[in-house]
Amino acid sequence: MSMPRGVRAATQKITDVLGDFLPKFRDRLTPDEQDLGIYLRGNKELYEALTKVIQFRIEGRAKVPEPSDPLMCKSMLARDRELQTLLSRLEYVYRSPVLQPADDGEQPA
Repeated sequence: MSMPRGVRAATQKITDVLGDFLPKFRDRLTPDEQDLGIYLRGNKELYEALTKVIQFRIEGRAKVPEPSDPLMCKSMLARDRELQTLLSRLEYVYRSPVLQPADDGEQPA
């Protein structure tokens, strides 16, 4: 099958299309998370201590008997989900690479 000359030049590679599309879905660190990352990256003891504290809270809430009120049960589940989200975000910040400043074309001193 032959294609006209103009169409062949206008086509993009799949990697180019995905490269343009994926940055929209990349997870960015908030300024607070960037500040935390300065202390957390490379400090395994701090990361493990914070993880243990959060897991202790999750386990402590799991030992509490379930309330009979559905609204209270829903709020407890929401709090547990929030702690699990915090735990996964903490791991993401710990494992995230250090952001490099934009290259202005000059070599750092």
